[in-house]
Amino acid sequence: MAIDPTLRDALSAVTPASLARALSRAGVKAFSPRGLTGPGESAIGPAYTMRMVPARNDAAGDLAAAIDAVPEGAILVIDAARSGLALPFGSIVAARLAQRSVAGLVTDGALPEAVGLPVWSAPEAGSETLALVGTQERVSCGGAAIHPGDIVVCGSGGIVALPAELAERIALEAVEQQRLDLWIQREVERGESLASLLPPDAAALARFEAETKPA
Repeated sequence: MAIDPTLRDALSAVTPASLARALSRAGVKAFSPRGLTGPGESAIGPAYTMRMVPARNDAAGDLAAAIDAVPEGAILVIDAARSGLALPFGSIVAARLAQRSVAGLVTDGALPEAVGLPVWSAPEAGSETLALVGTQERVSCGGAAIHPGDIVVCGSGGIVALPAELAERIALEAVEQQRLDLWIQREVERGESLASLLPPDAAALARFEAETKPA
């Protein structure tokens, strides 16, 4: 499930907001989990998904085996039915996730204790807990549709999930858009009128290409 290094570099160079605009232009919907809070750091990796429901008295899935199956470098995405209930992660399971070099965890459940890796989660909303009922399925997390293998980009500006088959195209578009945004900001700071910059007209785009073209 490793990400191509060139694609990773491109995704690391842009913000989740730039990626979100490119995804919207491509017609992709429901790509950004909402209502989750996270650390002041970033994480990128392919999605490995789990689905959990409020625990009953009957048997649930084998959480230990599921955790052991999460690949190195993956973003573990857990659908907790937007419950905010606590994930059944004790310190031993948490240590195993960190030991397996999982890149991050995204869930609309709650995580009441630190787990040794970047986490984006919901505020805790109840004292009940959750039980595992599925792995590597299409899931809903924070209102977003996440498929196994989606490229998940997490940062202080939000979270986006890129369909794997579109990831390279979206990354390149976002890189170009961010270059253009920075150039427009510089032009505004120089005193240029917004009339020709938002959106940029043909003359502005020609200046942008001429001034930013590699030597």
